[in-house]
Amino acid sequence: MQSDTNVNSYITPSILNPHDIKQRIDGSWLRLIYVALQEQNIPAKSVFQSAGIDVDNLRELEFVSRFTVLKLYDQIDGHGGLDLLPISIANIFQLFFLRYTGTIISDAKSVADLIKKIIFASTRMYEMIKIEARVEQQYTHLIISSRVDVMNVHQTTLEISLCLINKMVTQMFPFISELVVNVSLNLKSKRTCLEKVFNCPISYHARNEYVLVFDNKLLNTPNIFSTHSKSIEHLVDAGCSKTDLKIFTDIERLIVENIATNDLNIIFIAGKMNVSVKTLQRQLQRFNTNFSSLLKSNKMKYALNLLRAKKLSLTQISFELGFNSASSFSRAFKKWTGISPSDYR
Repeated sequence: MQSDTNVNSYITPSILNPHDIKQRIDGSWLRLIYVALQEQNIPAKSVFQSAGIDVDNLRELEFVSRFTVLKLYDQIDGHGGLDLLPISIANIFQLFFLRYTGTIISDAKSVADLIKKIIFASTRMYEMIKIEARVEQQYTHLIISSRVDVMNVHQTTLEISLCLINKMVTQMFPFISELVVNVSLNLKSKRTCLEKVFNCPISYHARNEYVLVFDNKLLNTPNIFSTHSKSIEHLVDAGCSKTDLKIFTDIERLIVENIATNDLNIIFIAGKMNVSVKTLQRQLQRFNTNFSSLLKSNKMKYALNLLRAKKLSLTQISFELGFNSASSFSRAFKKWTGISPSDYR
């Protein structure tokens, strides 16, 4: 991939002193790159060594200079891996990688709260990236750009940031496909492989900015995986251990991930967790609930989100929830809420 300029034009003696010393990149960012290169079957260790990076001593909260990262990008480009690097990183990324950023991203209460946490975490992960939210009447623009104009961030770094944020959104709100209505990229990032990452229209501009556009109507969508979720807030209040909370959230996550499955039952979930049905029943009893109640609660939350979005027909929503027909879904919804899906809309 052709970067904005080559490494030498990014770094000059006047910029290196003192700016390069101030602008630091957390070691965990480099570890993501290292694993992504391995996924591309690129000799990651030799690439890092060529850039002067000791892989064995990479640690979170330890920083390397911007110049080192630019040299690393140059080495990756020499192996033909720069185009796919943002995509590869997004593919292997998991939320727990951000555990040292001072905020728990996965515990965001809603989409709006997630945006705030992402902005905060970015200042800890990569000091050169600026992420800000511009709120308009219908949409909120999450804008990723360089924090320091004189040292414009390499476009690959901004592409990585964009792909990572998109991954966070899709991981935490997997059923709200209309949440991001548009992605706007710099013209120099125009390529098919990058466009395929996003499930929405793509636009291009000449500015060195990368933008995710959110629908304001969906910003209050609750994060059902958060410990602030109504379904598990009583566990937090009761002082349950982290292990107990993890078991409960794992059960909920598996229900949500497989909610369109027609035969979704306790046997199915027990198999996914590699435990017996009796063990799973005992675990749920400790949380003062049972599988039927938990399944109903999650189906209802998902149904409400889809009905509020007004993008799918009742028949489509029925299939998304694992019902065989719109009529069976309507009967269940009325039993849950006291009103029909059509009246709720």
